[in-house]
Amino acid sequence: MIDIDDDFLHINTAVKKSCFMRLVALVWLPMLIFAGVVAGYLGYIAFNVEIHSVIMIGFILFIYLAFVKHNAHYASCRFNKRHEEMNMALKWYIKNNQLTIGDVTKANAPFDDFMKDFSASLRNDNFASVAAGVFPTLGILGTFISIALSMPDFSSQNSAMLEKEISLLLGGVGTAFYVSIYGIFLSLYWIYYEKSGMSRFEKNVQTLKENLRHYFWTKAEIEQLHFQKSMENFDKLGSIFTKIASNEFIDNIQQTLQQRLELFEGIIHHEQQALKQATGHLSKVNEEVETSVQTSEKLLDAYHDITLSMSQVSHRLDENNKLMGMVSDKLSHKEKKIEESVQALNHHITALGSALENISADNVKDLYGAVVQNLEIMRSESAKIGYAFNKHLDDFDEQYTKKLKTSLELIDSESAKIISQIAQLRLIDNR
Repeated sequence: MIDIDDDFLHINTAVKKSCFMRLVALVWLPMLIFAGVVAGYLGYIAFNVEIHSVIMIGFILFIYLAFVKHNAHYASCRFNKRHEEMNMALKWYIKNNQLTIGDVTKANAPFDDFMKDFSASLRNDNFASVAAGVFPTLGILGTFISIALSMPDFSSQNSAMLEKEISLLLGGVGTAFYVSIYGIFLSLYWIYYEKSGMSRFEKNVQTLKENLRHYFWTKAEIEQLHFQKSMENFDKLGSIFTKIASNEFIDNIQQTLQQRLELFEGIIHHEQQALKQATGHLSKVNEEVETSVQTSEKLLDAYHDITLSMSQVSHRLDENNKLMGMVSDKLSHKEKKIEESVQALNHHITALGSALENISADNVKDLYGAVVQNLEIMRSESAKIGYAFNKHLDDFDEQYTKKLKTSLELIDSESAKIISQIAQLRLIDNR
């Protein structure tokens, strides 16, 4: 990091005087000459000047006044007045272009580029460069314009009038050349102050450059440091090559290579052992995978058998439910028949009661016979009903018992299979 003082421009570039005096020095003589021309035209002094020459000289003076602020004489004063601004700008320029080579830190940027950029705002260099050629050119142009304006038409017929016109022409031409003389004078006047101001400006810049050279890298310094560093590097390389060429270094390299070779062989041996172990683990994993696949297949088969057995049990239960429904229907049918027989018996009893009410000595025998007949009919019907009912119950009990026994045996066998398969699954899971 470059340590820069608050005021490191150790020269007296600041100007206490105002730059207005520089402008006065640039314009007082041209304006005085123009005032003399005007006084000659007005007759205050014995100086014959035509009006067109006065106008052209005034026009050239106006152009000169427009250019005068771009003269180096005035711009150098402005440069000196901007001392503080240049101080801050130069600090920023140095800090933002720092370069460290070895233990030295300086700005790796041309000082001339900074001055060129800083002084570019002082004036317009394009105007300053063409001003010295503009003024004489305008003077010549004004001379020709004055000659053209004072040129008579030479239409006189007598010699007296012609001589008068010639004298007017010569008088106008004489005053017309004053314009060219004035333009050439302004050009010389401009060049004098331009060169004077540039000399003063370049002197100040050169002084600044000399005072600030320890803040900026020069090409020679960089080349010298580069050469110095290169020589140091060459010395280091020479010492390195000397060490490399020594027997001790070669022995160390051989020893190091031998150690690395042994280390490499050990690594290969460990990798081989690790590969063998990995191969054994992979074989075990393959066996376990095959066992798992077989177990999964057995589980699928057992699950299929269990599903089939459960379906058969469910089918048997459905058949038993249907059989019980059929028995219930038959019992209901027999119950209806018994109810019909009971209703018929009630009917006969009712008829018997009505007959007993109308009983007489004549028909007791007939009534007794009818009663006996009805009782026999009732007894035979009741016996038939009881026999049929008992037979149907016996058949139903025998068929239902047989089917139920078969279903229970089937369920027991299927349950035993399911229990054995579940036990096998538990054994497989425990493995």
